[in-house]
Amino acid sequence: MNNNQNKWYLSGWFIVLMFIVFWPAGIALLIMRNAGNKNALFIGSTDKKKYIIAGIALIVLGLAMITESTIYGILMIAGGGALLYYSKTLTDKAARNRRYIDLIVNQKEGSIDNIAAVCNIPYDTAVKELKYLQTVGVLSNISIDEVNRTISLVQPEPSFINNAMNAFAQADPQEEVTCTCPGCGAKVLLVRGSSAQCEYCDSPITAN
Repeated sequence: MNNNQNKWYLSGWFIVLMFIVFWPAGIALLIMRNAGNKNALFIGSTDKKKYIIAGIALIVLGLAMITESTIYGILMIAGGGALLYYSKTLTDKAARNRRYIDLIVNQKEGSIDNIAAVCNIPYDTAVKELKYLQTVGVLSNISIDEVNRTISLVQPEPSFINNAMNAFAQADPQEEVTCTCPGCGAKVLLVRGSSAQCEYCDSPITAN
């Protein structure tokens, strides 16, 4: 879990203030706020709208102030443009991250070349982004073979506790349903009526 949002200098109001005072600092703080947050890698339309609204607001404010202070007005407009660009970058990466989850986790695609082709990116870019997702813990259970240009999900060794739970489940079977994570789109099996946290993006999943 990411605790960055609990830090006062990474709170929303302070970041907005920094965009008004000195927008490069606002961008830096925004990046720091999202760093290590797995859920931020799958940013939804709500977050995108917030960034767009804030960016447009800065541009409008800059245009209104440019007659009084040309430099400050230009800085405000530049800050708004930077926020809009950052929003688009996050959205594009989020869409690609969801595609990685769908291809690797849901469809069990093992060819990195095929993954890169579907995502319309070079092979090297796909490898770099997949390694990053592995490093931050989103796809911690993957194995990347750059020699054969393949990727696979590594299944953990079953523990004594897991074996006992499986034995209990077989003795007392319960209805399992396939659920789609609202955050990253991964498909998981859950017992109906239960809840869990997605192992890929930390989003809560409930099996209705």
